[in-house]
Amino acid sequence: MPAGQRVLLAGASGSGKSTVLRALAGLLDEESGEGTGLLPPPTRPGEAGLLLQNPAHAVVAATAFRDIAFGPENAALDRTEIRERVAAALAAAQVGLDPQRGPLEVSGGQQQRIALAGGLALDPELLLLDEPTSMLDPDTADRVREAILVAADGAGLVIAEHRLGPWLAHVDRLVVLGEQAQILADGAPGEVLREQRALLQEIGVLVPEEKSAARPAATRSVGAGPIVASLRGVTVPSRGLTSPLDLEVRAGRLSVLTGPSGAGKTTMLRTLLDAAAPATGEVQRPEPARIAAVPQNPEHSFVATTVRAELSASPWATDPVLAEELLERAGLAHLAGAHPHRLSGGEQRRLATAAALAQAPDLLVLDEPTVGLDARRRRDVQSLLADAASRGCAVLVATHDPELIAAAADRFELPAPDPAGPPPAPRRRLPADALNPLTLCLIGILAAAGSFAVQTWQGGLLALLPTVLLAPLAVRTLRGGALRLAPILLSAAGLAWTTALLGDAPPLSREAWLLGLKEAARITAFVAPGVLALGSVEATALGDALGQRLRLPARPVVASVTALVRVGHLGRQWEVILRTRIRRGLGSARSPRLLAGATLALLVDTLRGAEQQALAMDARGFAGADHRTWAAPSPLGRADLLGAVIAGGFLVWPLIAGMLVG
Repeated sequence: MPAGQRVLLAGASGSGKSTVLRALAGLLDEESGEGTGLLPPPTRPGEAGLLLQNPAHAVVAATAFRDIAFGPENAALDRTEIRERVAAALAAAQVGLDPQRGPLEVSGGQQQRIALAGGLALDPELLLLDEPTSMLDPDTADRVREAILVAADGAGLVIAEHRLGPWLAHVDRLVVLGEQAQILADGAPGEVLREQRALLQEIGVLVPEEKSAARPAATRSVGAGPIVASLRGVTVPSRGLTSPLDLEVRAGRLSVLTGPSGAGKTTMLRTLLDAAAPATGEVQRPEPARIAAVPQNPEHSFVATTVRAELSASPWATDPVLAEELLERAGLAHLAGAHPHRLSGGEQRRLATAAALAQAPDLLVLDEPTVGLDARRRRDVQSLLADAASRGCAVLVATHDPELIAAAADRFELPAPDPAGPPPAPRRRLPADALNPLTLCLIGILAAAGSFAVQTWQGGLLALLPTVLLAPLAVRTLRGGALRLAPILLSAAGLAWTTALLGDAPPLSREAWLLGLKEAARITAFVAPGVLALGSVEATALGDALGQRLRLPARPVVASVTALVRVGHLGRQWEVILRTRIRRGLGSARSPRLLAGATLALLVDTLRGAEQQALAMDARGFAGADHRTWAAPSPLGRADLLGAVIAGGFLVWPLIAGMLVG
């Protein structure tokens, strides 16, 4: 494509638009398929910027600021320019968040804007965007679209998108893909739409106007059925919902929950489904067996190895005829034998929706069910939901889809969120915060080395005195400190019991118990100081210290930091996966089979996410970033001299304690 050209890439769900973008970025690996004339990998950061379809996969840092700064760091820019680029990218992408917010703690739409800002910060020559506004409300999408066009001025721009209308006036070419990314049409947008309209309707990129404008009969009903579920006076301040909110979902009606990105739609759905406890208010819902839900990430709901088996995986999906009908209506019959995780994003959403409907629930809750779907599939999903409502099901959808909103019988709109987000939890300043992470590491290492001097139970107890005295300097709350120490104390107690039972002394004698006490004190002195010292260190700050102070190779340091950031997200992923399986009737939180399946699902999700994250990192110049800069300094000050003295004290104190007790 010529320099500066703007291309709109269209095609049915699963046609290969995302793969084409990866190929254009030079990031298509050999296992992704075969091709000729593929571009080589980028030789420098900023050569091509790629925005993935799932923005959560692009997160690489603990704060929005450091996440957006990731590309400029790989380009080895100085700190002043990095800050300028991050500020400009935040404004251009309409992020509207405190730069110190965690990217994995905000809504999908906000993550999408952070990911877009991360791409814009590199000022790329070629910008490749995979549905960059799919999770945004219409007003925000318009502003972000304008920002993209301004940022891409003079650069190449390729946008993969299902909603063509808003982009048509701003692009030079419209390229339409068929199966396996075969080019079916390529030309000026007006010409392609005029001459190839029948083809576009045939493959599902467009739907006939008379059908797209038709409103399903079930959603036009004005009759008010009984209330199936409701929220009354609900607030969830921790997620930004501070004003009391009311919501009623009635049988036989399609209801939509709308509002700007970050307004709290997902939180409202989680509260209705008993996945988030409200601070105030009352919640009414059917019994669990009569509820079905589709999460924002459809992969979290999959439990079977084939598409057909997925529809009957729930014990509450007892009608095989209905399952086959849904399989056909969702356009997945030809994929009945495929593994759910091998489907495209749009196909996965249709499968999750069909599997939920197969349970014939009284209440069906869906979070953004039409994201990633072409026009025909959006209409098919809307028809499925309308059919469910016509059978008496209460359907509640959180969505930005204007067609789905127009088709709904009831609409509940949340107010715009506070631009600053929910108030941060008070963070008590600690003396340990003044220490460089390397100093805290030194305290843990020398304390572990000193513990080998423990030879008696009296010396062991005395060796723990510095840990007891200094713990308040590194622990913000009593509960937080207790949670950190609990595994250590349990391990020490287990070691004491084992030693008393199986040691050299007579089992469970006084001598045996004292020997066990010595071993328990030794292991506590070995581990506890390091755990307390490093418990409040952020992964990004630790990476800064390792890279800048120890001069360790940048790439392994950054990769390790990114992995630590993702580990912090595993708890949220586990909760979603576990609750989704419980909601499908596959067991309780104590069921070994359910826990084993959820663990495997978490592993698969983590591995797939890591693969996509590696792609996102390479798209921002990480592959060739042998020399990089760091957006924040890692200072060593006077406090660290005191910290080094404390570390030395931990090293020699157990020996002194042993001498004191003889």
